[in-house]
Amino acid sequence: MKSKQLIFAFVFMILGFLLTFSYQHTKSTVEIVQVNDQEWERDYYYRKQLIDMEEKNKQLRGELNNIRQEVQQTEQELANGADQLKDLVDTKSNLQKLTGELPIVGEGVSITLKDASYIPTEDHANQYIVHDRHIHETVNELYSAGAKAIAINGQRIYRDSYISCIGPVVSVDGTAHPAPFVISAIGDQEILEVSVNLKNGVIDMLVQDNIEVTIEKEANIEMFAKDM
Repeated sequence: MKSKQLIFAFVFMILGFLLTFSYQHTKSTVEIVQVNDQEWERDYYYRKQLIDMEEKNKQLRGELNNIRQEVQQTEQELANGADQLKDLVDTKSNLQKLTGELPIVGEGVSITLKDASYIPTEDHANQYIVHDRHIHETVNELYSAGAKAIAINGQRIYRDSYISCIGPVVSVDGTAHPAPFVISAIGDQEILEVSVNLKNGVIDMLVQDNIEVTIEKEANIEMFAKDM
């Protein structure tokens, strides 16, 4: 009887031990699962935050690229506008130089007209001096050859300038100039020189009228602006 009791007691003791161990193991396992769930939720949260930040950064990069393109387009438009404005300013400046509102400097030629150094006694002296028509014909030929600006004895003339003889002198817009007359022209040197030296051209006509003519190329001719 005692042996059976001992056996039952031992069995119950082992059974209790097993139940206790099983309970502790189950509790421990549940706790581990709970901890892993928390870590997973935390990891999921951080991953989602990271994904959201990457998406936001992608969006911002796209907006930044759009802004850069707009800035580049605006800069290009400003540059084009500046180029157009510069072209307009240059055109205005060139026109002002041609009309005499601004001084002008450039290469060209100088043609000197002198009265004849020898006048036969039997001839009239008037046939051997420079007249206003000689100056007119020379000036007109230079303009036709593309001269940008012309001056007589340093006085710049214009399309509406008035040149006339007053006794032994030539008046240019009311200013008297004695001979010799130096006609300076700014423009292409080669074209100007060839134009006045054409056969039966201006210089041939001047020589036939007993006018002494010399022509020189000038690298730097300066003409001042008209007094406004």
